[in-house]
Amino acid sequence: MTTLHSIQAVGFLAVLLTLFLVLAVTLLRLAALPLACAVLVLDGAADLAARPLSLPASAPEEGTR
Repeated sequence: MTTLHSIQAVGFLAVLLTLFLVLAVTLLRLAALPLACAVLVLDGAADLAARPLSLPASAPEEGTR
């Protein structure tokens, strides 16, 4: 079935809507990859910021007096 036959069978608007949906899905999928990379970078930065600034003080030993 050629493009002309499918347009005649289902109508011009239906084919146009289908092509628009395919274009929208393709653009959203292309936009998802850089956004996923940005999320990974921000997650790494949040892990860095959440680390303690210094080590906690060690508890004194009981037998050193």
